[in-house]
Amino acid sequence: MSSQVVIVGAGPTGLTAAALLARYGIPSTILERRRGVYPLPRAVHIDDEVHRILQVAGAADDFGPHGRPAEGMRLVDARMRVLMRFARSSPNGHHGWRESTMFDQPDLERALRGAVSRQRAVTVREGVDVESVEVGDGMATLQVRGARGPEVLTAQFVLGCDGASSVVASAIGQQAYDLGFRQRWLVVDVRSAADLQMWPGVHQVCAGAQASTFMRIGEDRYRWEFRLSDSDTGAGDDADEEWALRAVRAQLGDADTDIQILRTASYRHAARVARHWRSGPLFVLGDAAHLTPPFIGQGLGAGQRDAMNLAWKLAAVIDGRADERLLHTYESERKPHVVRSVLAATLVGTLMSVRGTAVQAAVHTAMRVVDSVPGAASAGPAFIYPRVGRSGLRLRERARRQSRIVGRSVPQFTSADEQGGPWRSDEILGCGYVLLSDGRPDTGLARRARAVRARQLDVGDFGSTAPAMRRWLHTNGARAVLIRPDRVVCAAVPIA
Repeated sequence: MSSQVVIVGAGPTGLTAAALLARYGIPSTILERRRGVYPLPRAVHIDDEVHRILQVAGAADDFGPHGRPAEGMRLVDARMRVLMRFARSSPNGHHGWRESTMFDQPDLERALRGAVSRQRAVTVREGVDVESVEVGDGMATLQVRGARGPEVLTAQFVLGCDGASSVVASAIGQQAYDLGFRQRWLVVDVRSAADLQMWPGVHQVCAGAQASTFMRIGEDRYRWEFRLSDSDTGAGDDADEEWALRAVRAQLGDADTDIQILRTASYRHAARVARHWRSGPLFVLGDAAHLTPPFIGQGLGAGQRDAMNLAWKLAAVIDGRADERLLHTYESERKPHVVRSVLAATLVGTLMSVRGTAVQAAVHTAMRVVDSVPGAASAGPAFIYPRVGRSGLRLRERARRQSRIVGRSVPQFTSADEQGGPWRSDEILGCGYVLLSDGRPDTGLARRARAVRARQLDVGDFGSTAPAMRRWLHTNGARAVLIRPDRVVCAAVPIA
């Protein structure tokens, strides 16, 4: 059996990649060893950019009712006094969605499966284990085993979305940049009919060996995470449900609170990024390409961004609209973003775990000083979103870039539709290249737009959101921009 694209793994990254490819008219086959939605929650946070990706994938409407608004993250000491805060509280962020949303991962996977089921171009095969992947003559050969017994599949491209133990990553080569972060944590998912009256965001408790995390993730759902001993035989190995219940009650300060432990699970957090994300027709995405500690809630989102970056490029190459050199930019564009987010998560995990009274006091004082600086609350999120492709530009090319808008995503503006519901400007952008201008576009940019088959739009085409779109262009000193299918501005003409 032969396919254009085989996706190994039906988690959020694999499902999103398949849904996006289908939007570009590219069929794919998903191979998943499990059956049905994995029932246990793992990731619990997405930001507005990831929500926008879900919109493009066709899953946002189904997912929407299951998300809960959050207000960002606070680092606190053992007495719950705020040390540093990172605000993500806007209900309508740059990408047209809430800046921060908490959720249960099974709800997200069900929404993505619904989106995939509506796409005829996607075939999902469950109960299929991929045993090996080999490359020869520019094609990939997969040895798989399922209900039909052993099979041999061939594919033009294979996307490894199969997690940290990825068979596709093994075929590429498992060398990775290791940041040396090693911690064991106990995750405790809780249900409570009573409102626990906590701040609606993520609390990171900086308490050394007793570091912990807690947050509200649903109407009656909460999550606690507790630092365990790093050794296999250290304190905390007896952290069963009874231990977890005592630990949660101790932080609540109320022994009579009605809470139910839904599950406990211990995890070893690591921080590493694959050296190679591609080998010929093989690609890795999500946890197969990078692992991050969970302390800034960017693990799942990184995989979603991988899928968004790669899907349109793969579609362009398959359709003959671009040559294979475009695929080289997948790793070069995504790796800087991932490295920053992994470093940021590692830093937060390290700050939470600083030991020693004097050292801890000094670190906490420094955090309070940083928190008092104007704009510090938004500096963290800004750090982990570098310009797309910026690191790959030569110095001379950077000097010629006259607009700070290039490499940044075009915002999504919202207004009310005829029924009073939200209408978002991406409905006009569509899923291909777009040349957006305020008036007549520059001749050179128009020529470049024709080369990539871009649709030409005027700011006025955005209806009630046209004034906001015009302000965005002019504020950034541009009168025309060329927008990639992933909403990133790749060229701009400055205002004369």
